[in-house]
Amino acid sequence: MSSFLGVRPVAPAATRPARSNARIVTRAAAGGDLYPEIGKNPYDGDFTDLPWPNWADGKSADEIAKWQERELIHARWAMMGCAGAWGAEVGTGVPWFKAGALCTPDDCTAMNTIFPGQVIGLAPEGSGFPSFYLVLAVEVVAIGLAEAYRTGLIESCFPELEVGDTHPGGEHFDPLGLGTDPEKLAEYKLKELKNGRLAMAGWLGYLFQAFVTNPGSDLPSFSDGAPGPYANWQAHVNDPLNDNLWKYLGVGNVFAN
Repeated sequence: MSSFLGVRPVAPAATRPARSNARIVTRAAAGGDLYPEIGKNPYDGDFTDLPWPNWADGKSADEIAKWQERELIHARWAMMGCAGAWGAEVGTGVPWFKAGALCTPDDCTAMNTIFPGQVIGLAPEGSGFPSFYLVLAVEVVAIGLAEAYRTGLIESCFPELEVGDTHPGGEHFDPLGLGTDPEKLAEYKLKELKNGRLAMAGWLGYLFQAFVTNPGSDLPSFSDGAPGPYANWQAHVNDPLNDNLWKYLGVGNVFAN
């Protein structure tokens, strides 16, 4: 793919002139931005700053654009996944890898009153709802329609959404008008991709954490007492010298009491 500061164009430089980020770099050097965005915009460039040579050799502009699109979509899923897994565990105490056990074909009613501060259940007590198959149907329809619109399998009901456009904007996708300024939009794109790359690395950390801190021999989903990322972080904050990576790797900790 590319580094956090790498370049990822959607078209060759000859047909898509690169925008300059000199304004951003200058502002950062002057100390006017708490979160400076240095480097080139990953949607422009000529591949000269890629972390490995000849990456673009043999790839067409369409193929390169597909790689960029796939990376951005994965990045967005990772950002939602990291925030969702963390927030759900904070609110419910259930780690992400055990959430599936709450809604199975046999019984999905555990979801009825799981949300923090919930006063009224999602369905009347004893009704047998929420239903696993109803939840599944809603997800299939919602995600299926989104993918069908995105890929052009069916005609989109959103006039501003075009196939292959990962930043459609308009009243449906940018109701606050944050992307009306081209310079700011380029900066937001860069920030989104950087945060998305960090989130993809973060989700990989979630996966490793689930297995490394698992107290049982089964998968974390089937092990009693397997901590999620939030519980693990809380334990580390309460006892940072003793509850850390060395404890779970079985390596002697020179900082331990």
